[in-house]
Amino acid sequence: MRFLSHFSALALLPLAAFGGGDVYEPASPQTTRSHVRIQVEADRLILPLTVTVRGKNRTTVDARVEAIRRLLEQRVTDQPGCEVWELSSEFARAEGKSSRTASTSSKLFGDEEPKGEVTYAALARWELRVKADQGLKGLEALRAKTEGLTDAKSEDERTIVGQPTYALTNPQDYRDPLLERIKADFEEARKHLPEGQWTLELPGLAHPVNVVALGGKRFELSLGYRLAFLTPKPEKSPK
Repeated sequence: MRFLSHFSALALLPLAAFGGGDVYEPASPQTTRSHVRIQVEADRLILPLTVTVRGKNRTTVDARVEAIRRLLEQRVTDQPGCEVWELSSEFARAEGKSSRTASTSSKLFGDEEPKGEVTYAALARWELRVKADQGLKGLEALRAKTEGLTDAKSEDERTIVGQPTYALTNPQDYRDPLLERIKADFEEARKHLPEGQWTLELPGLAHPVNVVALGGKRFELSLGYRLAFLTPKPEKSPK
């Protein structure tokens, strides 16, 4: 893991003297917004998967989706290091010629039966995950899990395998290293300025760590902070 620190130098505030130099009025603290950043590599390789099932019987369609789910989960369980995350799953709903009627009359999961011949459809979405360091070998293992989930000879079942991507699933684990960098920047600033009144603000501490994808496996994580410094009242020169 490579650390990158951004530190903005603080300027000394001018002293304000009025009426012969014996009256001192301190200026407002000058604040500087800075960030500390670190670059890390992805911890997971993700393969999106979508399955759609259609049929004339709603119960049969829902049962088929459930059977595909169980098969997928069993395949992943048999492969150490692989994970399956279900993103969404819809119960069967009417579509086709009756889709307009179904969209206006359905109250919950298409519970009201439209009149006439109806085709029902259900959709489920997953993410298949493997450790990023497994690379191409891990990706091929994920793709193998998607083969044969649906009936290739049936027009009513379809499997869509999405574009694989690298992901960082644990950015909050890097909060402490980022805070250490903020502490280091704070201490470094104090070395280069005279004694005075300091404040350190962390306005984003209650929010998630900022994440920016840099391409490939690389991600940049950052936290913002503010430093404020007020120069002390100058000592009176001896008369």
